[in-house]
Amino acid sequence: MSKIETAINKIFTHSTKNFIFVYTPPKVGSTTLVTSLRISLGRSYNVIHIHDDIMLNVLTGINDVTVNEILNYMAGQGKNVYVIDVYRSPIERKMSEYFEKISPYHFNNTEDNICEYNMNRITGRFNKLFPHLGLCDHYLDKYDIITPIPFNFDKKYTLQIENGIKYIKLRLCDSAQWDKMLTEILKTKIIIINDYQTESKKIAELYNKFKQEYKLPLNYYELIKDCKYFNYYYSPEEQRKYLNNWQSRLTTSNFSPYTDEEYNFYVVLYLENQYINDIQIDHYIDNGCFCELCNKKRRDLYFKATKGEKITEKIIHIETVNNHIENRNKKMVEIIKAKISQIKKKNKNEKSFAKINI
Repeated sequence: MSKIETAINKIFTHSTKNFIFVYTPPKVGSTTLVTSLRISLGRSYNVIHIHDDIMLNVLTGINDVTVNEILNYMAGQGKNVYVIDVYRSPIERKMSEYFEKISPYHFNNTEDNICEYNMNRITGRFNKLFPHLGLCDHYLDKYDIITPIPFNFDKKYTLQIENGIKYIKLRLCDSAQWDKMLTEILKTKIIIINDYQTESKKIAELYNKFKQEYKLPLNYYELIKDCKYFNYYYSPEEQRKYLNNWQSRLTTSNFSPYTDEEYNFYVVLYLENQYINDIQIDHYIDNGCFCELCNKKRRDLYFKATKGEKITEKIIHIETVNNHIENRNKKMVEIIKAKISQIKKKNKNEKSFAKINI
C-alpha cells in the first residue's frame, strides 16, 4: 500500500465514493461549514476539515504526503471529490486570527488576565503583526489549479473543475446564502448551523470592544486597497463600500510593523514558549463519527435545524454513547418501577378481594 493510500485510510474510516475537503486558511468560517455539511449530508459524504499539509501530517503521522496529492489520487480513482475554500474580508480575518491565538501565542497568558490589559497594548501588538496576518488564499495559492477562473459575482460562488476535482470558492460575507448555493451544487438540502465563533469564548467582551474601537493606520488602508485577494473576490462596488466604511475609522498617521525578519523571530519565540495543539477536534458541533448512535443524533439535529431551532448539542462519540447508556438505564429503571407498581397494585387488589370474600 502506498503512503497516499495509507494516509487516506487514516483520515477516512467510512466507505463512500463522495468526499468533501473543506481546505481553507483558519478563521474564515470553515468550522461552521464543516458542521453544516456533516449534519446535512450524513453518511452520504466524508467531510474533512484541513488547513495545510502540516495539519495533514499530524492527522496521519505521514510527513511526505500533501493534500493535493491525496485529492489527485482520489479523483484518479473515480471518487467524487469537492474542495471548498472561503474568502473573508481582510481586516476582519486578521482580527479574528489575532484573537484566536491571543492567549497562547501573542501574550502567553490566560484569557482572564489578558482581558484586564489596556486596549492600547492589545492594539499595539495587533498593528505590529497586521501585515503578516491572514495572507494566504488557498484557491489562488495552494490548489493545483493552473488558471483560476474569475469569481462569479452573480452567483456569489465559483465552481471550477480541474483534473476531475470540483473546486468551490465561497465568501464569508455571503454566508446567509450558503445553504442555497451548496444545495444547488450538491443537489442535497443543506442547512447552515453556526459553529465555533470567537464571540462565544471567554475573550468575547474584549474582542467585541476591540472591533468597535479599532482605528486603521493610514498605510494599512493602502495595503488593503492594493491587496490582490481583496481585488479578486470583491467587485469594484463592494471594494468601494468596504473601503468607505474604513475611511471613517482611520488614524492620522502610519504605523511601523514588524519586518519579515522580526516577525519570523517572533513566531519562533512564541512557538518555543508554549504548548500548541492546533487540531481542536472537539470544537465542532459534529465531529464526523459514522456509528449508528451518532448518525441518529445527526438526523435529530438536522430536523431541529430545518425547524429553525438553535443547535447547542454536540455529536461527540463518547458523549453520545454515554448519553445512550444513561437514557437506556433510566428507561429500564422506569420499566422496573412500573412493574413493581403493577405488582403492588395487583397484590393490593387481591387482598381487598380476599377481604370481601371473607
